[in-house]
Order: sequence, then C-alpha cells, then structure tokens
Amino acid sequence: MVMKAFDVPVAYIVYKRMDVTRESFAAIRELKPQKLYIISDGPRNEKDRQQVEEVREYIDSHIDWDCEVHRNYAPKNMGLRYRMPSGMAWVFETEEKAIFVEDDIKASLNFFYFCRDMLEHYENDERIGMISGNNLYPEAECFKKDDICFSRFATIWGWATWKRAWKLYDVNIRTWPKLKKEKRFQRFMTKNTWNFFSIVFDDLQYHWYRTWGYQWNYMMWANDKLGIVPKYNLLRNIGMGDRNAEHPDDSAEKVEQVSGVTVKELSLPIRYPKEVRRDEEYDRLFQDGFYTEKIGIFKRIKYAIRAAEYEKAYDTIKEMEKDEKYFDEQLPDKYKLNAEELLLNPGDRYKLISPKEMRKTAAAYRKYKKRGS
Repeated sequence: MVMKAFDVPVAYIVYKRMDVTRESFAAIRELKPQKLYIISDGPRNEKDRQQVEEVREYIDSHIDWDCEVHRNYAPKNMGLRYRMPSGMAWVFETEEKAIFVEDDIKASLNFFYFCRDMLEHYENDERIGMISGNNLYPEAECFKKDDICFSRFATIWGWATWKRAWKLYDVNIRTWPKLKKEKRFQRFMTKNTWNFFSIVFDDLQYHWYRTWGYQWNYMMWANDKLGIVPKYNLLRNIGMGDRNAEHPDDSAEKVEQVSGVTVKELSLPIRYPKEVRRDEEYDRLFQDGFYTEKIGIFKRIKYAIRAAEYEKAYDTIKEMEKDEKYFDEQLPDKYKLNAEELLLNPGDRYKLISPKEMRKTAAAYRKYKKRGS
C-alpha cells in the first residue's frame, strides 16, 4: 500500500538537547511531511551556543526527503514564554492548521495521521480548540464505545490546532482578573485544580512562570473550547525530569505518570461520538490523578500577599513605560521588549524577566521619581 504524501504542516520545536532530538526527529523523517517548520530558541550563553548549533546542524543534515522547509532560528535566547508563541504565530502567518511536536516528544506515525484526520473533520467546528496525542486515562468509560472524547484537559505533549484557535491566544492572559472575579473556571474544576490554577494565573500576570502552555489552557477555558483526546496514547514524553530541560523540576510521580504511559496504535478511520460534548468522567479522572497537591489556606494567603506585592510593582512598571525619558535613556536594554516580543505584547514595552527584576526596576524608578528627576 502506497501512503499518500503527508500534506499537513508539521512544526518541530527544538533547543539544545541532542539526545531527545535524535529520537523525536526520527519519526518526522519517517513521516516525510511536505511542509516542515523548524522553531529554535537562541543560546543563553557560549556553552549553550555550541549545543544549539549542533542541534540545528543535525536537523538540517537529516532532512533527506523532498519537502518545503521553513526555519525560524532566534539569534538570542527568548525563553519559553516568548519563543514558543512567537514561533507559533510565525507558522500561522501562512498556515490555517498545523501539528506541533517539541524535541522531547517521541510521536508515533499514527499520531500524525490521527491529527490530520481530526484537523480536517473538525476544521469548522468552533467548539473544538485543539487535538491532543496524549491520553493518561484510557480506562475512561467514553473510550469503550468511541475512539475519541472531548475534554477541557487535553494536553500539549504533541498536539495540533487551527489558526482560528491561535488567534484567541494571549500570552499575558489580560482577562484573568475579570474571569477570576466571575469564578468562571470553578464550574468545571475540582477544588485542588482551582487552587492550583488560580495561583498559576495570578503569577503569570507577573511572569513568575516562564512558560507559554498554561496560557494555552487559559485560552481554551476562557473561550469554552474543548480538546480532542484519543482512545490510546499515541506518543511518549521522553524529556520530563531531564535536568537540561526548561522545567526540570517535575516530581518523580509526574515523570512516571507522563513518560511511563503505554503507547498504542489507534485504528483509522476512527469511531466518532454522536455529539460534541465534554466528557465529565475523563475530566474528573484527569484532575483527580494529576492535580493532587492540596494547597492549604495558609499557602493560599501567602500567594495572595505575594500577588498583591507584585501588582504594586507592576503598576509602577506601567507608569515607568509612559516616562519616555527614563525608559529610553536610563533603563537598561535587557528590560526592553524587542520587535518580535512587542508583537506578542501589545501595549507593553517593559520585558518582565522575573519578579525579582521587576521589583528591582520598580524600586529604582520610585527612587528616581522621589528625587524629582
């Protein structure tokens, strides 16, 4: 049987880890997509530079099939918060849909064909925001009669989406204060899940988490989107717990749960559910199994105090952005968003590197104002 050429764009995201790159890129080489987008962050330092260049050279030298290749290689390190969204925005400048695979995701060929079918089948269904290749709870009742279920907790460890969904993404989740007050997400979250994400979203306002993925969750929930989860797990996360990863501090329990799940092939064409409706049982299984940390009242108070402190510093930063003389002439360049970052942060000029740096620059500006300079 001759396989039809794979015509859905594949975006491959890499950094400096050669070991996982070799494993994950092997599946893409076997797939031979007609369009390949490569997104690479820049090095943090000279040591990183060699590793980053080696990974880029490895990929270039192993594209041994006829395909259209697009490269977006950042010259300097942007970090996950800016590199991932800017790379995805770049893909959707020209594409209406795409499949995204990071360097630590070892996907089966079945994953790509599953995503292709789902992208086509639900292309015009605004209720669906993404397709996941990951399933941590295949024992859910919904999979006994259908090959997919619809969930609010679809994961981004190998996934696909459309430009129409990407347009709703905001890395700074600016509507969070309003939705938090409305208790919008508590309708479908367990207590533990809500306690976790309310803290995460508070901190994301001030870049405590240098990430992009929680903001994708936020987009899905804020816009009442559902994700597609396959009956079987179609890929394996080979990077969780890696000390060279961007987020190396995953608990042993989480590493085992995510990386140890069995990969199985899903027969295509799939059996579709009769209606598009969130599967409450799957969502409960996911939350009860994944968001297990109990966050007590004292910890929540501590985080609330911290958020108030950051809010005060952030308000000072917004005032400083309007002070052209100080911002342009006295603020070090490392705190200024570059052209690419500005596109993702309309209305902002200051680069929130970390809460510590934010408080430091806010304090410096307050001193400057106090002196009457």
